[in-house]
Amino acid sequence: MTENQNLKEGLIKNSFWNFISLIINRVGSLILVIILTRVLMPEGYGLYSIVLSIAMVFFTFSHLGIDETLVRYLSLALKKDKKKVYAYYKYLVKIKFFLVSTAFISFFFLSYPLAFYVFRNSQLLLPFLIAAFYVFVLSFDTFYTQIFYAIEKVQYISFKESLTQILKIILVIFIFYFIASSYYITSIFFSFALVSFFMIFFSFFYLKKLFLRFYIKSKVKINKKKIKKFIGFLTIASISTAFFSYIDAIMLGIFLSPEYVGYYRAAFSLVFGIAGILSFPNFVLLPFFTELGNKKTKKVLKNVFKYLSIVTIPAVLGLIVLGKYFIRIFYGYSYLPAVLPLYFLSILILPGVLIGLFLSFFSAKGKPEVFAKLIMITCLINIFLNLFFIKLFLLISPSWAMAGAAIATLLSWFIYFFALIYAIKKEFNFSISFKPLIKPLIAGAIMFGVLFYSLKLIENITLIFGILEVLLGVSIYFFIMILIKGIEKKDLELIKILFKRNKG
Repeated sequence: MTENQNLKEGLIKNSFWNFISLIINRVGSLILVIILTRVLMPEGYGLYSIVLSIAMVFFTFSHLGIDETLVRYLSLALKKDKKKVYAYYKYLVKIKFFLVSTAFISFFFLSYPLAFYVFRNSQLLLPFLIAAFYVFVLSFDTFYTQIFYAIEKVQYISFKESLTQILKIILVIFIFYFIASSYYITSIFFSFALVSFFMIFFSFFYLKKLFLRFYIKSKVKINKKKIKKFIGFLTIASISTAFFSYIDAIMLGIFLSPEYVGYYRAAFSLVFGIAGILSFPNFVLLPFFTELGNKKTKKVLKNVFKYLSIVTIPAVLGLIVLGKYFIRIFYGYSYLPAVLPLYFLSILILPGVLIGLFLSFFSAKGKPEVFAKLIMITCLINIFLNLFFIKLFLLISPSWAMAGAAIATLLSWFIYFFALIYAIKKEFNFSISFKPLIKPLIAGAIMFGVLFYSLKLIENITLIFGILEVLLGVSIYFFIMILIKGIEKKDLELIKILFKRNKG
């Protein structure tokens, strides 16, 4: 078997296990969100969403691109100089500890002013304090998890993710049965911290078995200056990405009552749950893009762009036509106000998935400064647009203020998407063709029309009818794609490789 075939099959194998991990994560997260939304109701879920959004911003300050740096440099060391593995780990874990400690202390002491002066809600104080501990533990949990990506043992992440989701669901159910309702949100974040703490030991146990070199000390010198430069640009990107991802919910929490944050985040969770399933995360593609030459990388990038286009476009159109019923079935009738922002947020699936692909490309090629600058500029645009559209549409109604946040987020993501495409052409003299989008759009439009008309004929959409509608849409879409040669024989061969590899 040639080196190219090994790389191709390795990418497919890791992508398969990553897909399994994502399915577990998204299904588990969806079940968890359904439980939380139905028990906490919109106001309680809105408070939970505010705490989570602020926690994830501080989590980003404890992250600052260290995890991506760990994957990239461990991958390089394993391919070129294995003696540097421990040196890279030792250096990066010191930086990680400093960042995590700083983020924890900052969050802990800012909890009071955030609760009383920013959101003007005393109920948020105790959850903020507990969430600070959650950020501390989660930061190390994710750090050690990424080593499995570097050593290309993604299947262990699937197992770990299964345990994580099962434990979270069990503990949340336990909380709702045995803890007073006034302490629900505080207890939820305490249980999350407990699960992450347990998962750190999981990582240590299996890494000791799989990756002995990780524990073998060495005094090999590494280029710390180069690493700091790489981290520096990822830091800008990480901070900007955090604000980019959560600024809409945070600003809605400032201008509106908590239940509207709950509606918005319910829609947002549904959209990005689907986007997450369809995505190739940086940690899967980074090791492969890192070891491939520019010519081969461009070919892989082109192919992955095509395959992601095939699955994202029907997901966007399907969610637009069926989203109202998903909201009703999963979250209940009390969350129907989430439908309005969902129509706009659904479109985010396309740029959200493809942007992840581009970021892997830039990181692997040692060009984090490119997307770092772009995300920082886009973040500032996003903050301005959110402020403008939320206040503008708030003049109509709070529901339209949610739609304003969705529109601002949608515009920002597309600005970032096209800016990255321009940057790829400028930096690598490689143009991204939009031709792969044409046939999926044709098939998707036909699918949309059939689903829209069929829903007019059904008076009451139950869970069973919803599943049948999804299956109908999938069948029509892929039938049309095969008919117009949007999916060809060579594309189906990848599936054969996948099953052959994993069978063996």
